Order: sequence, then structure tokens, then C-alpha cells
Amino acid sequence: MNRDIPTRKTGGSPERTTARGRAASPRERLVIGVFLFLVAAAVAAAPLPMVLRSAGVLAATYLSYGVVGSNGGFATGLVAPLVGLLTAPYEWLVMLPIILSSNLLAVMGLDLAWRYPALVVSPLLQVVPQLVVAALSQQTLFEVDLPWAPNVNGWILLHLLVALAGTLLLVFLDRRSERRAGSRPASDIKTNTATD
Repeated sequence: MNRDIPTRKTGGSPERTTARGRAASPRERLVIGVFLFLVAAAVAAAPLPMVLRSAGVLAATYLSYGVVGSNGGFATGLVAPLVGLLTAPYEWLVMLPIILSSNLLAVMGLDLAWRYPALVVSPLLQVVPQLVVAALSQQTLFEVDLPWAPNVNGWILLHLLVALAGTLLLVFLDRRSERRAGSRPASDIKTNTATD
């Protein structure tokens, strides 16, 4: 018996579409993903305050996840910050473990709790390493002066807001592409033929 099965993706990362509403080809997604990776690397090396560099890399990580998927999100969030060592080696090197672990947990939160739970899980997981380091650096045993010392709360709040905005954007785009796919005529949806 032959049935037509829609090839729309369910669950996982959002369906990737272009501005005109058609599905982006794998080559287009790769080009956009490489571009977002390069943007994140340029932001990490830019002569900006460290908090803005880190938040820019985080924003590019969320966008890369939305375009390429979890592989693009992990690559952008974990490899692009290393480029920041070229311009501010000491300060960036001290903050690099916090930035990398925060980005890793943010993408894992998106990937494992996709859609509505991710609105809470991803931003919270993103700030957990920052909160732990902020709390432990106040203890006498772990006392250390970090480059974010003048404004720890501002750093954490900015990253929480960027993570929340990135997650909201990804969920919104996923819902919009789902509605568009549901409103298209049946002849417009690609189908596979399966045999039972």
C-alpha cells in the first residue's frame, strides 16, 4: 500500500526556510552557517568591551543553531571564541572557560528541550556557569579577580537577555515555518512514497 508522507521535520531544531518561504538547500544553510561563524569569530576578536564580544558570540551561536542546527551552534559557540585570544590574550583567556561552558550549555539546552521548554532551559543553563563562578569567586578559598569584576551582574543579565531573545526568535521562526507549511497547498509540500 502506498501512502504520501510529508517530509516536514518534527521536533529537533527548527525547519530552515529562506526569506521567500521556500526551504533552504543544504548548500545555502552551509554558506549562511559559515558566514555566522565568521561573524562570531570577528566579534570575538573585535576591539570591543569583553562583555559585548561574549554577548555577540552568543547571539551568533543562537542564529547559527537556527540556520544550520545543533552542529552549527556547537561549532560557533565553542570554536569562534578562541579567535578572541588574538586581540586580548590575558583577559579573554581568563574568561574563556566561562564563555565556552556557558555557550555549550546554552546549545545543549536548545537541543535537549526544544520548543517551549527551551524558553526556560536554554537561558538558565547559559547563565549557570556564570552564576557559579560569581558565587565561588567571592569565597576566600576560590577568591580571584576576574575581568568582569566591575559589573558582574550586568554581564550575567546581558547574557541572560541575549539567550532569552535568541531562544524566543528560534521558537517564533519555527512556529512561523510550521504555519506556512500547514497553509500551503498539498501539491506544494514535498512527499515521499513509503510502502508497507
